[in-house]
Amino acid sequence: MPNNTKIEEIRSDEVQEILSRVPNWMIRWGITLIFGLIVLVLFISWFVKYPDVVAGRVTLTSKNPPALLVSQTNGYVSNMFLTNGAEVKVGEIIASIRNPTEESSLDSLVQLVNQENTQKEEIFISKLQSLENLGGVQVDVNNLTTDLIELRNLKTNAFFQESINTLNQQVDYQNRLAWITKQELALLETEISNAKEKFEADSLLYDNQVIAKHTFYTNQSEYFAKRQQIISVKRSYVQNKIAASNLSSKKNELLKTNADLIRQIESRIEASKRNILTYADNWQQNYIFKAPQNGKLSYLTHLTVNDYVTVKQELFAVIPSEEEIIGVVKVADQAFGKVEIGQKVRMSFANYPAHEFGQLLGKVNEISSIPSEDGYFIKVNLTDGLNTSYQKSINYQPQMIGTAEIVTKDLRLIERVFNNFRRILDR
Repeated sequence: MPNNTKIEEIRSDEVQEILSRVPNWMIRWGITLIFGLIVLVLFISWFVKYPDVVAGRVTLTSKNPPALLVSQTNGYVSNMFLTNGAEVKVGEIIASIRNPTEESSLDSLVQLVNQENTQKEEIFISKLQSLENLGGVQVDVNNLTTDLIELRNLKTNAFFQESINTLNQQVDYQNRLAWITKQELALLETEISNAKEKFEADSLLYDNQVIAKHTFYTNQSEYFAKRQQIISVKRSYVQNKIAASNLSSKKNELLKTNADLIRQIESRIEASKRNILTYADNWQQNYIFKAPQNGKLSYLTHLTVNDYVTVKQELFAVIPSEEEIIGVVKVADQAFGKVEIGQKVRMSFANYPAHEFGQLLGKVNEISSIPSEDGYFIKVNLTDGLNTSYQKSINYQPQMIGTAEIVTKDLRLIERVFNNFRRILDR
């Protein structure tokens, strides 16, 4: 019964009047206004664009980057030859680290080693022995000096030369004896030929009983004695040739032993020279800082004489003179696909706040094709050099680090909205 009452109330004349009444102008125009606003928003979002950027870290450097000088050893600074900001030439000494080797002595040693073939042995050895304060290379210098003296003595050894001369004489004497024996053998061969003919004749006479048996045996003994004598002479000839050959072999062995010893000593000498030159190169790298190129010297840390430096500590940089400054931007892998050559780049640096100095502007000039562990690297040419967007100039310092924004492209507002909806739907 209560339900029927509610239905009757809903169908009453008052309710029917409200439901059948046409909406007034406010409602009709309100709907039109809302629809118009929606169309206007869509219209504006189609024309309104703002850039899509890829952020990264930028490092300012020169096209030919500054050459960094890094300490290769621990030690105290002994000398500072050039001040910060000085113009340097390639090979010019900047500073040195304290060490036990005296530079002038080492330079003299290297010069001696390189010119060794142009000096007499006595002078070379004397100059080596006069060098002092050579530090860690002293052992190689001592070995070199010892081997040079031993080589000199070996080459001028009178006893060795006398032994060779004696052996040569003995070989000559033995060859002479062999020659004499050979001449004697030739005479004996003639005699035995005659003795053989006589013996054969006596044999016929004996067979015919012309000569007595005693006489035949006597002639036979003489013939056999001649044969025995020729065998003995042949044996002497062979023995003399063997003796000459043995003496020649002994001489050759003595010469070979001497030559092998000379080669061993010369090999040790060459090894000592290489060790000395290697030590000098390592010493230069470890204790001397030289300019690797022409440019301007920049101190990377506050450094004075007697300061202690450690291995791999960056101490100096040599900045090439009048080099073109570029930016190197590092971007993450996921943002790399948007970057293209020619895109605009905005760069800001902490020591030059953007709200006060403005930003450096540039364009993407080169993109690395292979990523490193930290991402991709992009080279940027500065559009206005070191002049910022506020027409202010900033001072370049090597390896200045800041932030960069690469403007990839301008997206419409409506595209960004639909891209967000698409991302949600793809999930």
